[in-house]
Amino acid sequence: MNDTAVAVKQLAGECGGLRIAIVTETYPPEINGVAMTIGRMLAGLLRRGHDIQLVRPRQHEQDRPQVTGRFREVLVRGVPLPRYYGLRMGLPAARRLVRLWEAERPHIVHVVTEGPLGKSALAAARRLGIPASSDFHTNFHSYSKHYGFGMLEPLIAGYLKRFHNRAACTFVPTRELRAQLAG
Repeated sequence: MNDTAVAVKQLAGECGGLRIAIVTETYPPEINGVAMTIGRMLAGLLRRGHDIQLVRPRQHEQDRPQVTGRFREVLVRGVPLPRYYGLRMGLPAARRLVRLWEAERPHIVHVVTEGPLGKSALAAARRLGIPASSDFHTNFHSYSKHYGFGMLEPLIAGYLKRFHNRAACTFVPTRELRAQLAG
């Protein structure tokens, strides 16, 4: 367990629950592996008594933020994801996140997706001195060929490396992926 994980665990024990800001481009009712995983993770955190602020792009005109008990959504602007038209990615929002987190400071920021919104969240957390963690779910660099951007694979891989290196820790779904990324 690294120093950040130890500090967060101690803080959770001292305050009875954490204020966690989760930033993601995808979340239920969207149907994909990342959305479903994050939905289950968030439900578990709420059951354990943590306060969750979920920051995500507005997916359609009728999309409204949910606010219930310990859960509050913040919707930001987004644009359709190229070649994945059912999903919108968040636009850069660092200034908005800084204002939001200055007003209601989370104990930790957890970034689920590596798009412009996630990059903004890491920058805002760093500026405010808030610990930030990230998730690595999808090998976008490997999928770049499928989406017709194979020649960009090295650039995408470099971006993902820099992105996750800005977080205090990165969560991965398997030991094999952990070993692959460490290499």
